[in-house]
Amino acid sequence: MLLTNGIIIRRVVTTLWPTLTVADVDASLAFYSKKLGCGCDLRLQDKRGKVFLGSVEVGDTVIMFESPDPHDPRTAGRGARSGVTLTICFPENHDLDALYAALRSEDVPIACPIGDRFWGNRDFTVTDPDGYHVILARPVRK
Repeated sequence: MLLTNGIIIRRVVTTLWPTLTVADVDASLAFYSKKLGCGCDLRLQDKRGKVFLGSVEVGDTVIMFESPDPHDPRTAGRGARSGVTLTICFPENHDLDALYAALRSEDVPIACPIGDRFWGNRDFTVTDPDGYHVILARPVRK
């Protein structure tokens, strides 16, 4: 159980998605799907047609692959440059905005502000004490 500014989070996390920063998302998708037999789940392209985000399914787990963010400073800490981002997915009815406000009031470093993403999540990113990025997300309410 986590108590944050009066907001209690207990066992509402439904899944944890590892997100690996890779040199070539297409190559990673091909390896995991064709070599390891995982089901390809997602493949998103930028305006130039380059795949920047993809995922495969391993049972009930999703492994995400992303291109390096060109806006990340090269001098970022160990965690931010480790190539690993954690995504914690909450149920659709979770009050993510209240959690965001509570974390901001506690001066938790926000790496990416809250917003609705075109791939169907409402999310924001925090930076942990070691520099790792943790995305807190829920599906966008329909």
